[in-house]
Amino acid sequence: MLKIAVCDDNESFLETLKRIISENAINYFKDVNVQGFNNGQRLLNQHKRLFFDVIFLDIDMPEFTGFDVAEILRKQRRDCYIIFVTNHNELVYGSMEFQPFYFIQKSSVSRLNKDVVNVLNKLSVYLKQHQKIILSDEEHGRICIQYRDILYIESDNHHVKYCILDEYGSQIHIKVRAVIGDLESELAEYDFSRVHKKYLVNLSHVFNLDMKNDEVIFQQGFRLPMSRKYKHTVDTDFSKYLRETI
Repeated sequence: MLKIAVCDDNESFLETLKRIISENAINYFKDVNVQGFNNGQRLLNQHKRLFFDVIFLDIDMPEFTGFDVAEILRKQRRDCYIIFVTNHNELVYGSMEFQPFYFIQKSSVSRLNKDVVNVLNKLSVYLKQHQKIILSDEEHGRICIQYRDILYIESDNHHVKYCILDEYGSQIHIKVRAVIGDLESELAEYDFSRVHKKYLVNLSHVFNLDMKNDEVIFQQGFRLPMSRKYKHTVDTDFSKYLRETI
């Protein structure tokens, strides 16, 4: 379940934002719980017991501001996603030390709805890449990684090799028994795209597509071949990914 908190001292705006989030979140997440709070201390008290994954937080609240709340949240746990909500654009710069995921400006209901949809869409893409899986082989044993750690998957007879980026920026390869065609269907929802009969790539690591030379260019500087059979599909997948994340 994705647990979302909304905190704003304006009761009317709080209920509006909570309703908009609830109505739209079901389009992106299977199971969602949205709770509202009219002051930061109540939010923090509940957060200790429940732990919210995502927090929509008003910056300009009396006595206990959104920045005060964010500072405590970051000391407790760093892996919750803060979306600041404000009428004051000049406060955005001062919020960077709290590593917000995004910002929403208080505005008309129609604009607010559009901004919330945009944020929820970006969250859904981001959270998919941060889900964990377990891989194992004889050389490395059992390791737990996130989808975002996978650069690409290469077919190798009746096995596949996961090319993984470790915490030091080096590439390691985990060889497991699997069929790349099965993985193509399984990992499509996690933004992986088949680019060649031998390769399945993680679009989050792709820098660009070299359509002239039929190659996929990775952010890390290396390239993989892209076959004509998959060229159009890869281009469509990558364009869709960019639209959802930019």
